[in-house]
Amino acid sequence: MKKSNKKRKLKILLLISGSIAAVRIPLLVSKLIKENYTVKCVITKNAEKIIQPLSISILSRNKCITDADQWNYQKSKPLHITLCEWADILLIAPLTATTLSKWVYGNAEGLVSSILIANTKPIIVAPAMNTNMWLNPAVKSNYKKLKTFKNTLSIEPLKGLLACDQYGIGKIPTNDLILLAIKFALLEKRRDFNDLANKSFLVTGSATSEKIDSARMITNNSSGEMSLLLAQVARFRGAKVTYIHGPLKLSKEIIDGIESYEVQNGLELSNLIQKKVHNYDYFFMNAAVADIKIKENTIYKVPKNNLKEHLANNLELVPDILKEVSTLKRNNQVFIGFCAFTGTHENLRETIKQKFQRKGCDLIFANPIDIDGQGFGEGSENEGWLFDKKGMEEYIEKSSKLELANKLINRIISIDK
Repeated sequence: MKKSNKKRKLKILLLISGSIAAVRIPLLVSKLIKENYTVKCVITKNAEKIIQPLSISILSRNKCITDADQWNYQKSKPLHITLCEWADILLIAPLTATTLSKWVYGNAEGLVSSILIANTKPIIVAPAMNTNMWLNPAVKSNYKKLKTFKNTLSIEPLKGLLACDQYGIGKIPTNDLILLAIKFALLEKRRDFNDLANKSFLVTGSATSEKIDSARMITNNSSGEMSLLLAQVARFRGAKVTYIHGPLKLSKEIIDGIESYEVQNGLELSNLIQKKVHNYDYFFMNAAVADIKIKENTIYKVPKNNLKEHLANNLELVPDILKEVSTLKRNNQVFIGFCAFTGTHENLRETIKQKFQRKGCDLIFANPIDIDGQGFGEGSENEGWLFDKKGMEEYIEKSSKLELANKLINRIISIDK
């Protein structure tokens, strides 16, 4: 009999508690179905007052399960155990202060609370509540305790305009960010999402640009995806993360939750790095810096007929930012450079040797950009080689950029400083 090559659909158990943010969950369910996950939803009594179980059932293609379904004499196993065993991964969105309290103190009243306490699978947590509630000392204490649960990846609520017309922290994380967290959690089905809690990362990314005149600029093809995924993976694993980037060519929703700064040109990038780099254990110089700039800034648009002369007389190289910043490096810091290359692997070795001599960093990750479907662009895959100045050379096989970011961080943190 011929074996089927059809990939098994991953199963998500979505728990919905009674925050007003539950009104956004139907869109999340729809997004998960479009991403080809199998979804079952469980809803609390309070959440039933906000969204209709029928609409969730239709969107998920599965019956929406309520507290009334918890105990059924026709079933041979408790429902909360059956559901935990069924799922590959759990997601609670939104998480309310009430459900948080029940969870961390082992109160199994209600089906959702019973599932949370019985579960041993990876679980993504998306809290949402009023700012004053989120900042309440009791809630903060409960959330701190939740962060110690090894199988739990919690995405803190965002700042913005809340349903109560207050502006502050408490918004449910965006659907794109929740989906990214799910994909990350499924990479290794890891059980410890807080292993980098005592580490800090400064990550730069995307393309800088330099003005030619008031209408034109010099830049490059970087979308910023690789750097942003490095930042988010470190953050998902509990690290303190700051992200400095040029304009991004991808959904800005997945940048939410990270301290970030947007810059335009090499000078802005260099100044901000030098101001902040001393506060971090790891510095990832992944920004694609425009290598050429105009000596004299002009507020006018140069006529096309004069453009060749304008460029010939005014072009100069942008200073090597990593080389400059490496002079500030402390002994207990690790600096990582990035090299997008074309050509053969043999030529790459000589290029990397020269870069180590110039740049002063500890490690360089080199990835090819002359292979279809790799390198630049959102959604492209990537592979590459990690080098150190002592001659180490390690290949990291082609994968999604999210998986590559995780593998690269794993390898870098394993190297003694």
